[in-house]
Amino acid sequence: MKINKYIEEAEIKAGRKAELAKVLKISDGYIRMVKTGRRGFSDDVCIRLADYIGANRLEVIAASNLVTEKDEEKKKLFESCFTTEASVIFLMVINE
Repeated sequence: MKINKYIEEAEIKAGRKAELAKVLKISDGYIRMVKTGRRGFSDDVCIRLADYIGANRLEVIAASNLVTEKDEEKKKLFESCFTTEASVIFLMVINE
């Protein structure tokens, strides 16, 4: 999932971007930079965001890192944070 989806979900919950910025303890300008792909969130902001919307912390951190990561090997590692959990859930369901 892209970081923008997490941000949009949090903006809906917060009602306003300024309110979300307060929750995340950052500026709304920082949120804009992440949404436009110029920056990623620091890990602590990712954790606050994940906790606020009830998302998986590791997935939000990975999504944020994918915003600016250029190294293909590292990108694949971050992308695996999404597929690994989905695979585990799928295996749990089919083995019930």
